Amino acid sequence: MNDFTIDQHDLKQLERFFRDSPKLLKPVTANVLTSLAFDNRKLNIRNIESSMIIRNRKFVESSLQVQKARSGSIDSQIALSGSVNRPRFTGWEEQQEGKPSHTKRAVTTAGRGGNRKNVAMSKARLKSSKQFYKPQQLQGKDNTSKFSFMLRVIGSHSDSRFIITYPFQTKHGLYRPGLYSMLNKRIRKLQSFNSNKSTHIPWATKSIQQQKFNTNIMQKYRDGVNHIVAKYNK
Repeated sequence: MNDFTIDQHDLKQLERFFRDSPKLLKPVTANVLTSLAFDNRKLNIRNIESSMIIRNRKFVESSLQVQKARSGSIDSQIALSGSVNRPRFTGWEEQQEGKPSHTKRAVTTAGRGGNRKNVAMSKARLKSSKQFYKPQQLQGKDNTSKFSFMLRVIGSHSDSRFIITYPFQTKHGLYRPGLYSMLNKRIRKLQSFNSNKSTHIPWATKSIQQQKFNTNIMQKYRDGVNHIVAKYNK
């Protein structure tokens, strides 16, 4: 039977490690949580780009952010990954939750130059400094005459855009609320004002599910522990 001896130096070093381990493990768990959050962000970007029309990738990347975990008490550590709210953007909340959009206006395909993947043309945007013609503000005994008079007025100006604020029936058809433009006597709708539909695309839930089934969290933790053990023994 072989004798088993313990080096006193190694034993003391082991004792010190166990004594210091609560403090040493705090950054390990924080780094694991932060690493998982960044992995989740990558999945969010991929899932959003694969399921929605993305016109500006930099906007997507800047809207999906990570809050790193702090190396404090392990019980209170948390890392966050998700989208951020902006004054005119909710961070794809409607798609994730399947709720109606908070935005009532939507640029049409015509307002994007005939391709819905394009960014909105300048003339399809509403600027607070710009005053647009509205049929109800002009002369006429009924909607049709007011609308016809407006078109004659617009025809003499370089800017042929006008706004419909409520459903407007004319001999040309029913015009729903939106921003319109007339070019070569052809009227096109550039922007809708009562469009609050959204497609249910649970992009965040999908990312979490993918991460749950494809990530070995314990291996990440073991790698972190092995790193501090190796560093401690130097």
